[in-house]
Amino acid sequence: MRASTVLRTPAGTHPSKSESPRRSSLWGALAVFAAAAVLHVGVVLVVHSQTNGDALFPDAQGYKSASDMIAVAWRNGSPLETRSLSGLVGSAVWGYPAIMALCRLLTGGGWLSAKTVLALFAATGAVAAYGLALTSGRGRKRAAAVGLMVGASPSLLLWDAWGLKDGLITSLVLWSLLVQTRARFSIACVSTLLSIHACLYLRPAAALFLGVALLARVRFRRGYLAGSLIVVGAAALFILPRLMTLFGLVDSLEVRGGTRLGFTGGYGSENLLNHPQYLVTLLLGPFPWEFGPETAVPERWLYLGTIIWIASLFLAPTALRRAWADTSGVGRAAVLGMSAYAAAYIATFGGAFYRQRSLLECMLIILVVLYFPLSPARAMMRIQVWLAGIAAVAVVHSPHLTPTIWSKWLAVCVIGLVVPLAFVYGLRQGAARRFRERRT
Repeated sequence: MRASTVLRTPAGTHPSKSESPRRSSLWGALAVFAAAAVLHVGVVLVVHSQTNGDALFPDAQGYKSASDMIAVAWRNGSPLETRSLSGLVGSAVWGYPAIMALCRLLTGGGWLSAKTVLALFAATGAVAAYGLALTSGRGRKRAAAVGLMVGASPSLLLWDAWGLKDGLITSLVLWSLLVQTRARFSIACVSTLLSIHACLYLRPAAALFLGVALLARVRFRRGYLAGSLIVVGAAALFILPRLMTLFGLVDSLEVRGGTRLGFTGGYGSENLLNHPQYLVTLLLGPFPWEFGPETAVPERWLYLGTIIWIASLFLAPTALRRAWADTSGVGRAAVLGMSAYAAAYIATFGGAFYRQRSLLECMLIILVVLYFPLSPARAMMRIQVWLAGIAAVAVVHSPHLTPTIWSKWLAVCVIGLVVPLAFVYGLRQGAARRFRERRT
């Protein structure tokens, strides 16, 4: 075709091609945040009303009382330095009570208003997950699925409602990963250093996550020299002294009364290096098949989150391999950060500290949704078979579901009959679907 016959569209008559995707991405992010905010604030209000405003966990009670003291001191006009905050809180990791006290001052309210503000900030983690999915080259549908799964995470919803800091830490890590993935290396270095410094006052293991994740962006090029110098200089001036202080306090911290944290482990810390028998607790706990009277505790509400975590473990190997191959998106950075965080978690807290595991749960869900190669229908079919196997173990293990030996054998026979039938039915449905796709 000759050039004279090609129709040209005058400039300014149509919107730019980049405007429509940006506008739709913005609306998608707002929708994800609205859904996450409603869930987070709703659960906070329900739990607060059902518990009459009482803290359910000893840590939450400490955060509540410490933030109250800090807020009163600030209202009286006394400037608080780092030593004063550490003395009021009784810990070198005083960041969360100070943030909660700041929320009290900004809202002019009490513990409920502070929890509500922090829940809204935790809900922004869903927007960060949405942005990570788009930056990694995934479509808007998969990005929306990732954002909604993070915003509706049962574990994070309950930790926020109980006045704990895990939702705040997870959102901070997700936003830092988003900046690392999208921004220039020098800007990513500055942002990561600020986030690391904040995490040293919130949860030092999360700072390790971000520092190792930044290594995925390092390239031996001239343009990365400025960012590397920023990291080295700021780490030497601000991060290293704080790390040495925290490292020196490790042996003085107590997991439970009279039980030192340490890196050597103990029964209280359930260190997996010295107590590998707690590996099942790490992978499957809190056990969702325990419904006896002794389990009537707030952690029972975490059973739904445990089921999602167990299902994600089955899909994790394939998703992690594909995520490692993604060097331009969030994949390799997330895998490196998760590995460092998991190593620190296993070497200290170990099995039963599910709050420390919530960051791993959230990141694993993101990587599974972003990088698992199969369709949702086929993935769900495999998950059902995996959960059926776990259910067989649970039925045999639980004294409440099957109290007698005959009931255990009966349950195993029923599961052994139902699972193969479901698997064959799923294979037939998949074959029929592929046949219809080939015809169309």
